[in-house]
Amino acid sequence: MEPYFILALFGHGYKARTSTLYHLLKGKRTTSVLLYGFLYDNLRFFQLTPELTERQFNKMLNQLFEQKLLQLDGGSEAQITDQGLQVFRQISYFYEHLDNYRFGKTDVAIWRLLQFTVQVVSHLSYTDKNYIPLEQSPLYQQQVKSLLRSLPKAQLIKASKQEWQQIFSFLPKEQANFFARQFSGYHTIGKTSAQLLEPELNKLERFLTVKDALHQLLALILSLEENSLLRKLILPYIKQNENQSMNETSQYLKYNLSLDELAKQRNLKKSTVQDHLLELALASDFPFEQYLSEESEISLNKLVTPYQNWIYQEEKQKQPQLDYFEFRLYQIKKLKEEREADK
Repeated sequence: MEPYFILALFGHGYKARTSTLYHLLKGKRTTSVLLYGFLYDNLRFFQLTPELTERQFNKMLNQLFEQKLLQLDGGSEAQITDQGLQVFRQISYFYEHLDNYRFGKTDVAIWRLLQFTVQVVSHLSYTDKNYIPLEQSPLYQQQVKSLLRSLPKAQLIKASKQEWQQIFSFLPKEQANFFARQFSGYHTIGKTSAQLLEPELNKLERFLTVKDALHQLLALILSLEENSLLRKLILPYIKQNENQSMNETSQYLKYNLSLDELAKQRNLKKSTVQDHLLELALASDFPFEQYLSEESEISLNKLVTPYQNWIYQEEKQKQPQLDYFEFRLYQIKKLKEEREADK
């Protein structure tokens, strides 16, 4: 399974640089790596295997080459074969909802907090203080204490129950049971995810199954109303996955500043601000029109799709005035429009 999982990075069907995909799995947070992940719809795998060595990665690639599931192109790029696509389609359900770029840094911590919150609210509803808390860490203890102070007891219990019922109603029954059976509460001891998974799954399959399910759950919680109990509880943890300096830059977008003005306000190099804006454009609503000139849009609109095949160096030779930042921004804009239309 381990080598086959690498096929997921090539499931898009385009040629891709193997070295960049390795850096993506490791979690190298550079603009070029993040852009590459976005172009090939691989951002969800960002920092999924930070302990993976380059030697291990290359060994898996070689196995896939030998089995003719991947083909090498020019020594630095690889592409999935028809035979590889058949194998890929059989394993893709392990990461249908995976989004490690958005959730990976704090997903485990969030799940622990959610389990602890359910336990505390459950015992609170029975006015029972005689139990061993799941978490002893001051971090989790403080979070739950803040939650308990946020609403009157009866309102807190009712809101918690209603929101979990709403979340579970959005999930398939099997998936909802997978989470519900891990909860501890009044006269209830939850099971571990390992106890609930199919025994025939190997280590990587178990890892991906849990990650995929948890990320689906987190996405559903974030889709709740803005003032919902669970959404407010996990949002600070979600924010920790983001580039904090980039978030500071995002606060200035509402002022319609030029690039030079924005760099001056942030006291940063213009290139750093451009990196921030490109990453913001990848994962959020972004004012593309604010930083894309009409001239660039007109010239780039003449290029043929697919957008993944665009190479800046080649276009720069044809259009010497072409700006790299605007080239990438336009590429992101069009891909987002295309993917939104395909939903």
